[in-house]
Parts: sequence; structure tokens; C-alpha cells
Amino acid sequence: MPIARFNSQIPVQLPSPIPTGRGSRSAANDIFSQFLEKKLQLPALTLPEPHLPPAPAEIDLRSLPLASAGLLLRSAKEFGAFRIRSHGISCHELGIMAEKAECVFKDSKNVVVERDGRCGGMIPCVRSSNGGLEFTAHNQTNRKFWVLMGNVASRLDSIVEQVTLALQQDTSQDFKEQIQETESVICLCRYPHDNTPKRNKGVTDETKGILCEHALRFYLPLEHCIFYVQTERGPLSFDAGPEHIVVTVGKQLEEWSHSVFKCVPGEMIFMPSFRSSNASFSIELTCLASSNLNHLLNNFDKIISLNDQILIVLCLVFLYKFLYFIFS
Repeated sequence: MPIARFNSQIPVQLPSPIPTGRGSRSAANDIFSQFLEKKLQLPALTLPEPHLPPAPAEIDLRSLPLASAGLLLRSAKEFGAFRIRSHGISCHELGIMAEKAECVFKDSKNVVVERDGRCGGMIPCVRSSNGGLEFTAHNQTNRKFWVLMGNVASRLDSIVEQVTLALQQDTSQDFKEQIQETESVICLCRYPHDNTPKRNKGVTDETKGILCEHALRFYLPLEHCIFYVQTERGPLSFDAGPEHIVVTVGKQLEEWSHSVFKCVPGEMIFMPSFRSSNASFSIELTCLASSNLNHLLNNFDKIISLNDQILIVLCLVFLYKFLYFIFS
């Protein structure tokens, strides 16, 4: 059967062109385009705001007592606590103090006051009375540490004045007089890592009474930690560190305000690292009524240092020999 051959030179008709979208019969005519735009248009969606757990207010010290006074008062009433940033205390100096704090405790064992539960020990360092600062711990070693402690104490004393001034807004005359008569004592506190309190242990009424026997307490941790406050609505936690001062309301302030300000116990949980020492440290200022402060300092004064004990023994020996010589 002969094979039919086609001549490539014979012209072949081209297929009709695809509509370009401009014709009325096009799939992209105006009516159809509008229909698609309406059907394919996504509705305006808004993402839900992130749920942040409640936490005590963060106050910029530079705006006290005017701009941030209202926020401070609301936080003290709702949570019994608030945080202060931009406090003006050098984090570099606090870092130096943290490095030397363990040596200070070793050299000051004779003046360390043991505390129950929350803190392994504390050194009462500075008290504030009638506008002046007075060291309650005297130590000839670690001079640089004590110079820095004096600077921190002076700054904390100024912060206490600003905070108490803000708390006096819209309060009774009795409250103003009582809070103005308070004094304070500043302590260096040691928190051993092997004796860290656990959150699930809770705070008993007895422990709460011990932790809240004051008007205000200012916590300045020398390293980062988690701070817990036991409010009426339950426990709250938030980060804290050298850049913040955490202030909690004590039992005295709650009584003076007729329960307007809420008393809460606070505690710091430090997270040890492989580079950290056996303990963490904080500087804590306790602001309380003058009568309670005198009782506290009297207990501190009862602690007799090792040098004083040796001196007393030598004096007794000398007196014994003198009397023996006289009457022999």
C-alpha cells in the first residue's frame, strides 16, 4: 500500500487565539471579576491579645511621687507589692558586692543573725534614724564592700522617702503621722542554695506573721531570681534582679490603713548555676515603727563579737589577779 506523503509547504490554519481578558466573552469580564472579588475576599481577622498573668506594677522612680503615684497605690492595694525600676543604684557596684558577699559573711560570723526558713542568715548593716545613717556592723576588712554598702544604703533611704510620700496620698492624718515616724534597718541577707524554700510548701499563718512584722520591706537581689508574693487571690511570681527593687506591704501598714493596703509575705527563689557560689545574696531594707526597730536593734546589740568576748575574758583575768594580789 503506497504511503501518503504530506507536503510541508501546504499552509495549515492556526487555532483561534485564547481570550486575553479584554473581551466581553472573556472569563475575566468586569461582572465576573467583581463576583470573584466579593467571594474571595478574606474577612478582617484580629488576633486575640496575649493573656498576661497579673503581676505587681512596675514603677519608674523618676516619675515619683507625681505621675506614677496612682499606679503605685493601686498595686499596693490589689497585690500588696510593687516594683521599682530606674532606682539609680549601679548594677556594676552590686555585682562587686555580690562577689565579696561570701567573704563578708565568713569574716562576720560573730554578728550573723540566723533566720528561720526563708533566709540562711543576715548581717544588720545600717540603720536610718532622724535623717541620718548609722552603721550597726563594724568590720575593718573588706573596706571596699562597706563603702559600697554605705552608698547603697544612702540611695535606699532616699527611695524610702519617695515611696512613703506617694503612699500618703488620700489617707488619714493618723496614717500620715504613723508612716512618717517609721525608721529602717538595712541588712545583707544570705540565701543558701541547699536550703532553698519550695513554692509548694506554702506560707503558714505563723510564718506569715514572722515575715510581715514591719510596715514596708524593700528587696534588692544581687542576682536574678524569681520573686513570689502570697496574695489573697493566690501566689504570684515574677522575675526580679539587680535592676529592680521589689517592695512588699507589711502588717503594720495594713493596720494603719485599716486594710486598704494588703499585707503579703514575699520570698526570693534563686536559681544557682555552675558558676555561682554556695549561696545568693540580697540587700533588704525593713521599714517599721520606731518601737519595733528599737526592739530589733536591742536584739542585735545583745550579740557580743568574738573580739569583745576575748577582751572581757582578759579583763576578768586581770581583775582576778589584781584582787588576788591585793588580798593575799
